[in-house]
Order: sequence, then structure tokens, then C-alpha cells
Amino acid sequence: MPVDEKQASEAIARIDDLVHKAESLQDPSARAVAVDLAQAVLSLHATALHRMLEVVSSGGAAGAEAIAAMASDDLVSSVFVLHGLHPDDVETRVRRAFDKLRHHFDSRGAGIALLDLDSKTVRLRFTGSRPGAGPAARQVIEDAICEAAPEILNIVIEGVEEVRPSGFVPLTELMSIARA
Repeated sequence: MPVDEKQASEAIARIDDLVHKAESLQDPSARAVAVDLAQAVLSLHATALHRMLEVVSSGGAAGAEAIAAMASDDLVSSVFVLHGLHPDDVETRVRRAFDKLRHHFDSRGAGIALLDLDSKTVRLRFTGSRPGAGPAARQVIEDAICEAAPEILNIVIEGVEEVRPSGFVPLTELMSIARA
């Protein structure tokens, strides 16, 4: 049975919507029950997924290949990450996301370089060919890294200009203008 990417995206959006609705419930008891229910379902799924990985891994080389194939699938990978079951370490997942980002930006005439990577921080350099491309690039980069490795705490992107609210001028710029 082929996976319908649209159906998966719709399910994720529905879950997100339901989480926001549960968080906004006025009755603390109802909110607590909704959270407990979601946590219980997630715990059951994590236990079942862990068991499935054990069964597949007992299949020797073929099992290892199957797990690697699942880990490289975007949807399955995100579920493994959610449950802390991803077989790849943080660096491997970030590098895989970076390779996808590089292909994405290369096809658009922009560039991205991985400068540094550790268990908590990723440092990249973005080189865009179009003015104003930076903020959108920042969002794409941050989303890809966070999806692949949510345990990364800092994403530093060199070469992306900061977006300022319309008419906003930082105090440091005003001071430097006043001194000139």
C-alpha cells in the first residue's frame, strides 16, 4: 500500500490543530485528561515501534537494511525521532538533512555550507543569489534541522540578514548615526 504524502501531511496538521485545542481547554481537568490520553497513545506507539525494530533487527543483514531504509524515509524518520528510537545519531541525521538542504539551495542558485556540528549546535553559512531570500532560507534551514534532530539547541546561520519590523532601527544604529 503506497504512502500518500498528502494524507500524512493532513494527519500531522490535524494533530497539531487538536493539540492547540486541547491546550486551550478552559477546564483544567479536561485539559489534563486530553494530555494524559495523548501521552498514553504515544507511549503505546513507542513501545510497539521499539518492539518492531527489535523484530526487524533480528533478521540479520536484511533486517539492518530494512531499518536503514526506514530511517532514511522522511515520514518514518520523523516518527522515530519523536519517540527517541531513531537508529542514527544526531550527526548522521543532521548531515542527511544538510545534504537535502544543499540540493534544495543548489537548484535555486544559492549555496549552503556546513561549518561546524556538535551534539547541541549546528553552524552553517548561507549564500543567496537573490536579495531578500535570507529570511525564507532561514526558515527552511531551521525547519529541516529541527525535524531531523530536535535535540539540537542552537542553529547559527551566517549570511542570512535579520528581518526587522517595518520602520524599526536598532538603538545601536541610531547611536552610531548620532556620533558621526
